[in-house]
Amino acid sequence: MLVVAWGASAQESVRDEVVVNGYAERKVTPDKFTVAITISETDTKGRISLDDQEKTMIKCLRAEGFDTEEALRLKNNYSSYKRRGALATRDYELVVHGAERLSVALATLEELNLHSVSLSRATCTNLDAIREELRREAMRDAKRNAEVLAGAIEQEIGPCTYIHDYSSNGDVYFSVNRAMKSRGFALDSAAETYEEAAEPIEFAETTIAHSVQAKFQLLP
Repeated sequence: MLVVAWGASAQESVRDEVVVNGYAERKVTPDKFTVAITISETDTKGRISLDDQEKTMIKCLRAEGFDTEEALRLKNNYSSYKRRGALATRDYELVVHGAERLSVALATLEELNLHSVSLSRATCTNLDAIREELRREAMRDAKRNAEVLAGAIEQEIGPCTYIHDYSSNGDVYFSVNRAMKSRGFALDSAAETYEEAAEPIEFAETTIAHSVQAKFQLLP
């Protein structure tokens, strides 16, 4: 009786399954950027204070339509640690949406001859939503593959019994495809604003991919 019971249990635990992989990918470009800005008294040998430099920077950014109260953040302020004979610096981060507006921001800041202006981060605002949809597409791809394989031997698939997600949520890095041609960005006679004069920065497309492995019950 024990042998018969064990055999029946083992037979129930063994299922005919089909094991498949699913894959999905999408090319994306960044639409949200962080610009690192540093102002320093060293550039003017202390003749222009940090407060005056900050006021000028904010005034110029607002003139180009940037909401500095929301987009501009003071990251580090070294002026409070100023010693006798030392020159102070401040670090800022400016968040910009859209490659065209990024070009305008960089052109505006470069014209001010600040201590340092650089692009520190580029990302997609809807990156999480894209990844979720790619996971769904990868799973649907796995199911289609299972149906094709089962159909080749005139069988059907049943419920999914196992899913392994190989995807990761690591950082996505974007490379610049075409940057600004020159520094200075002086307005020409036909352009009235930096938005008309600045040439948009182009970013190379980056591929985001997700893959899964799945097992489906193989029906007679």
